[in-house]
Amino acid sequence: MPDGLNEAPSLEEACAVVSGTPARIRVLRVVMDSTEVTANEVMASTGLSRNAAGHHLSALLEAGAIRQRRTTHSRGAGSVIYWSADVDVIHAIRDTLSSHLT
Repeated sequence: MPDGLNEAPSLEEACAVVSGTPARIRVLRVVMDSTEVTANEVMASTGLSRNAAGHHLSALLEAGAIRQRRTTHSRGAGSVIYWSADVDVIHAIRDTLSSHLT
């Protein structure tokens, strides 16, 4: 996926992000609606299993649509991953899809 707004994503790249699934769009919407979310919050908002939520979050991360931040759990019980949206990339994806649909 192109960095920020330097280059518009190709139609293939834009389609790969959304993967044509309602679940991927719902996960992306949950991440976009918050500054940061955890996988548990995505699961609670979408009704997806841990594996499904992780699959969609990983795919969106790989596509560059979201970012992750790892930190230590406040009670010291392992790490926590926080997910946030890369709005510039998401808007570029939206614009690419829109240009092919209008």
